[in-house]
This record gives sequence, structure tokens and C-alpha cells, in this order.
Amino acid sequence: MPGTPIGNAGAYKYGMNPGVGVNKEDLLDQITNTDPFDVPWTAQAPKVGCQHVYHQWLKEGLDLSTIDTSGAVEGADYAYESLTPPEREFNVTQILRQDIGVSETQRAINSAGFKDAYAHEIQKATKRLAIKLEKVVFAALTSASGASGDARVMRGFQHYITTNTARAGDSTADSGDGMLTALNFNDMLDQIYGSGGNPEQVYVSRKVKRQISAFTITQQNRNIAAVDKRLVSAIDFYDSDFGLIQVVLDRWIPESTNAAGVTATAAATATGGQMFFLQRNMNRLAWLRPMKHDLVGKRGDSVAGIIVGEVTLEVLSEKANGRIKNVNNRSAVT
Repeated sequence: MPGTPIGNAGAYKYGMNPGVGVNKEDLLDQITNTDPFDVPWTAQAPKVGCQHVYHQWLKEGLDLSTIDTSGAVEGADYAYESLTPPEREFNVTQILRQDIGVSETQRAINSAGFKDAYAHEIQKATKRLAIKLEKVVFAALTSASGASGDARVMRGFQHYITTNTARAGDSTADSGDGMLTALNFNDMLDQIYGSGGNPEQVYVSRKVKRQISAFTITQQNRNIAAVDKRLVSAIDFYDSDFGLIQVVLDRWIPESTNAAGVTATAAATATGGQMFFLQRNMNRLAWLRPMKHDLVGKRGDSVAGIIVGEVTLEVLSEKANGRIKNVNNRSAVT
């Protein structure tokens, strides 16, 4: 209870409570960050540059539907083939920014855990913006051009991945969630392969990851060192008919909001569960301005600065990716 003496003050009566007497306080000289800041996709995504806030790229196909098995007639006259020109795709850059301000008094204080409060805030801001970028690329956002003073908002994977999409389990409409099955997983890989893609990774939330781990199939393997019986990789690999698929646990993937106790049926009302099958070389981050710290300088008796960068998502071929939506967050076994 507040005010209750700690231990026995002893014969000298100096006292042991914080802020009492002449004894120095015992404070560990380090800070433990209690919030997660891992960003699996952003950390490994290919990075390229761009030169405009309106970033464009070209895409085209091989007109596979017109390829037949016939031969050419010997000596036949020339005939013009109909050509399909490349199409333009685009995204807009989004500014990621966090302002920092620390008083000179705080910078002069002998603080625990860091030498300079301003430098410490730079580290925190950088991690926060990395998390924001990870959330943006997977979120259901409405792209905005930034007209009339509004902030530009890039398009994410949910906007681009339209060819290879499916709903989990028995869900047939966006009004409810279904339970993820091994058949859903394999059907999506089959669909992507048929569209010309070869995804190596699938990004899932923690509850969807548990559903995948519960698949009753023999192809699911974990990489465990046989000598010391130590788990050497926390990421599972799904050995499918279409190659080895890395199942990446990502805490920023949109997850269904069903409350505890809601069963995994198509009648469930939450619709937020998503999982993303991605081909790495087809999805990149295009940076107009790489993330960096800019020192604004002295502001009265304080120092100010910003962490700022400008980037957009580049999806070179959305057909190489896939998305299963309406994934219920509940396991079949509670």
C-alpha cells in the first residue's frame, strides 16, 4: 500500500522508500520496449526508386488464349497479327512522417536507459513508421491523390489482387466469414499457378496461422535440427504440389473481429480475416524519398526534427498473387 515502509529501516532510520532519506534509488539502466515492431513483409520486400508521386509501370501478357496447335502453311503469304499493347498500372506515393521535439532540459538530464532523449525518440519514430508501412500495404484503404490538401494514400494489396481471390470455407458472400480449410489453401495455389504465378510466401495473422497448423495433412513440415533437437526456424513451410510455400506469421495482417466464443461458420458476422499469397519478385516498395531523419533545429529551448519518407507499393503482376478473404478467426476446436 502507498506509504507502507519497505522492509526494516534498521537502527539508523534512514528509510528505504523511494524519495525518502539519503539512500539512492535503484533503477535499471535500460528500457524494455513492450510493444512489437517486427515487419516481416517490409523487411524483405525488394526496394526500388521512383521519380514522381504518380508512379506508373507497364504490364502485358502473352495472349495465351490465342495460342493453338496448328502449323503454318508452306509458302503462305504474310498476314498481320493483331497485337495487344502493354497496359499502364499506377500507384501514388504516401508520405510517412513523424515529428519529434524534446526540451533541452530533458536532454541534459542524466536519464536511465539512454544518453540522449532526442536520439531515443528518433529510434522509436523509425520503428513506428515501419509498422505503419506494413499495416498500409495490407489494409483495405481507399486510394487518395492528395488533392485539396488531403494526404495521399497508396493502394495496397487488397486493391490490386483481384484475379485470384476466394472466400474461406463455406462463405459465399462478403457478409460473413468461413473456416479456412486445406482445400481452400491448395485451390488458391492451383488458381495462382493457372494464372501464371509462382508464389513462395503466404502472409497470415496469428489465428489463421493456427488454423494452417491444424491441417490434417502430411505435407506440413517444420525445420528442426535433429542433432540438438532445437527449433531453428519459427516459420513453417507448406510442401504443396506447386512448390514449397513459406507461411509467414505477420501480426499486422487484417484479422476477423469475431468475439471469443463465435463459431467458425459462414453465418459469422465478421468479415475482416485476410491471407495473402505473394510472389516476391512481383511486389516491391518504390521509394521517392528513402526514410531519413531531418533535423529542424532549435525551437526556443527545445530541439525538433522529423523522420520522413515517401514510398508506394508496386505490384508488377497481380496475377502472380492471391488472396483468401472472409477468414474466420476461430479454430474448429475451441
